[in-house]
Amino acid sequence: MATIAEFTVPADDFPLGHIFETLPDVTIEIERVVPTNRGVLPYFWVRNVPTERVRETLEAQGALESFAIVDELDSQGLVRADWDPNVEGVFTGIVDAELTLLSATGTQEEWRFEFRAEDTDQIVAFQQYCTDLDIDVELVRLYDVGETGSTGQYSLTPEQREALLLAYNNGYYDFPRQVDLETLAEELAIARQSFADRLRRGHRNLIGETVARQ
Repeated sequence: MATIAEFTVPADDFPLGHIFETLPDVTIEIERVVPTNRGVLPYFWVRNVPTERVRETLEAQGALESFAIVDELDSQGLVRADWDPNVEGVFTGIVDAELTLLSATGTQEEWRFEFRAEDTDQIVAFQQYCTDLDIDVELVRLYDVGETGSTGQYSLTPEQREALLLAYNNGYYDFPRQVDLETLAEELAIARQSFADRLRRGHRNLIGETVARQ
């Protein structure tokens, strides 16, 4: 049975974490990690900062061979980066252990990763890899995909389930839509972007545990 593992890593133990030294209020969300012939290709959102400042900051990051801002929306940008293959770290550990990245969010305090593994040996391999590189990784939670608890059916967190149901019950998925994201976010007293992120992650987990597994 597939297993979900949640890890935290101190911001300083992850190369992208140095962004917070210059931009302490930003949030970074990794979309996906793609292995290539040359190394690792991560895509990630940098939020709460003008994209020009993102560009200036990333140019000073030694872990990136190159990067491009492929999408811009208000005070956030989607970055496609070529990771320096000579820089070992969490990204290479994910690829080497063949883990599926479900979510990864970084703030000034810490990084939080959520992985899916088909075998617990993959998780052990990732932990050992980080230990060998003196990366202070902490296993926060480990559970089977079918297990209920703080993450319930279809690997939805309570917050994701709440957001999905609120959107559904208020006609967000109707055509035409009966409500917008701003109104739904106000219902939960959170920012529009935070609500949109919960919806997107909820959709991803729901699809990953249903139609993608058929």
